[in-house]
Amino acid sequence: MGNANNKGPIPPPSSKPPLQGMVKQLQEDVTCSICLDILEDPVSIECGHNFCRGCLAAHWSGVSACGSQCPECRAPCSRNRMIPDTRVKSLVLKIRDLPCEETPTATGTASPEQGPGAQPEPGRPVQLVRLDKEGGLILDEEALSRCLEQGGVGDAPVCLVSIVGEQRRGKSFLLNYLLRRLRSPEGKDGSWMGREEEPLEGFEWRVGTRSVTKGVWAWSQPFWVPTERGKVAVLLVDTEGSMDIARDTETSVKLSALSMLLGSYQILNVSSQIKDPDLEYLEMFLHVAEEVGKEYGLESIQHLDLLVRDWSSSTLLGGDGGKEHLRDVRQMLAATSPCKHPKALEVLSRSSSRCYLMPFPGKRIMTGNQGSLRDMDEDFRDSLRDYVTALVGSVSQYIWRDRHGELLTGTQLAAKIKKFSDLMKKHHCGFSSPAQMAIAFYNQRVLDRASADHTLFLKEKDSDSRNMFSCLKVRPSKMAEQFAERRGHLLWRCQTDMKEPVPEKEALLTQLEEELTREAETFLEIYGKRFKKFAILAGVGAGALVLGPVGGAAGAGIAGAVIAAEAAGALAVAEVVAIGVGTGAAAGIVVGGGVGGGMGGNVARRDRQRAEAAGGGREEGDGTEDLSDDKPLI
Repeated sequence: MGNANNKGPIPPPSSKPPLQGMVKQLQEDVTCSICLDILEDPVSIECGHNFCRGCLAAHWSGVSACGSQCPECRAPCSRNRMIPDTRVKSLVLKIRDLPCEETPTATGTASPEQGPGAQPEPGRPVQLVRLDKEGGLILDEEALSRCLEQGGVGDAPVCLVSIVGEQRRGKSFLLNYLLRRLRSPEGKDGSWMGREEEPLEGFEWRVGTRSVTKGVWAWSQPFWVPTERGKVAVLLVDTEGSMDIARDTETSVKLSALSMLLGSYQILNVSSQIKDPDLEYLEMFLHVAEEVGKEYGLESIQHLDLLVRDWSSSTLLGGDGGKEHLRDVRQMLAATSPCKHPKALEVLSRSSSRCYLMPFPGKRIMTGNQGSLRDMDEDFRDSLRDYVTALVGSVSQYIWRDRHGELLTGTQLAAKIKKFSDLMKKHHCGFSSPAQMAIAFYNQRVLDRASADHTLFLKEKDSDSRNMFSCLKVRPSKMAEQFAERRGHLLWRCQTDMKEPVPEKEALLTQLEEELTREAETFLEIYGKRFKKFAILAGVGAGALVLGPVGGAAGAGIAGAVIAAEAAGALAVAEVVAIGVGTGAAAGIVVGGGVGGGMGGNVARRDRQRAEAAGGGREEGDGTEDLSDDKPLI
């Protein structure tokens, strides 16, 4: 009767968390800590943590086979112990079917920015790449992952609209109107352009001569566009003005390479008309795109728009005027012999390239800071509406594909961008020109082949050493010599095969040597433990076979002597004999001590003989036999 008060007050029903909150909590419990998304094909590892099978395999792919750890708790794990977790998979399927929160729009429907698995947060510009003080480009891999690997984009085909070109020519301004169009897919007759007085928001922009965009930016949320084969994730990318190649060619090459990777739909933004400096930049950009495409298995340019701003040479605008202007440019290029810009001529002759002419936007918009419709001249407003409408209407046709025509997912594209970022970190001076970048690509392949060969060598030694008899034929000191010899050969091969000029050749080789040394040391530590374990087993087995009932003690003596001799290295024969005798005698069996002592003496004599040979050979007539490390210890 005194238990009633122990229950405490009953909470009112209103204190329960809302359904959406409960679903969110459940989703957190089945979230992969690598991709930060709901588990896909969940597997469990030895420490008990769960991950997506693909995420875990990708995470471990760049780690030595001997050094696998749990990405979450860092506990040592075996790669062969990825066990499908059917219970968690069933839970994931049930959670996916639960109703989740939607972000309402003015019409009460879900935002077009949301796709499968997307979080209900509003989009915003995020910086993917920034420039450091030395002009180096720094990739924000976390921001890249949020854009291309989460919110359902990781498994979906992607189309990236990227604008490159001169500084202060309205690239960010144009992207913000693309944002408006993508946010209003049902808008007709220009209603998507917004209210007359509505200020322009989205990517940062302003009028004036000072540059606004630094590095590379992207809109954080995708726009999902339906196609016959499912939805496509469309992302918008804004790039710092990079056409002033005379000022900083290296930065321009790097920005061009990243723009190529970040754009299946490329827009080259130029002023007034297509001039020789524009074609010079386009030629350089196409050289870079070609090298990047070959290196990463991509079509270098899937679609190119030449967008000419502030056109005033004729009254014919838009696509019709662009066709005439593009025809004149091609004729001009073809008339020179040899052609000054052959790659530009080839690309501009493709059906996938087009030109569009836009007039001057008007004095009011050039001096104001709102970017509103009311400040635009009428002909500019019409051109802007038609261009953006046509672009968004065709954008789903230009999904990223590889050279074999296969669609690329967001995760696959992100992996290529990260790989290029790693290349920039290693080859700091490899981007002074497209030709030098091609050399950097080649040299990195040489280094990668050496690293892959070393990994294969390590795997072979690891596989062989799992057999007791094979392991005991090669003592740890001899195995270390084999790895040192292999490492020296691989470094020599790289030194010979790498193309010149390579300003950082020695630094790259030193970095490779350190990487190979770390891998070898990790394996040799494991190998030493494996060798000692097999020595104990072999000692016990040999004692039991030869000496019958006293075999266990004799085997202990043998194993103790083997291990002690390998650890002692430079101990005198008599000292190691004493260790073997003591180990065998510890079991109370004198014969065990005798066999152990003899084995220890034999091992120690081998060590001394090898040391004398290294110092100039054995003394003449010393009477010792030739005992190489290739002979079994037992």
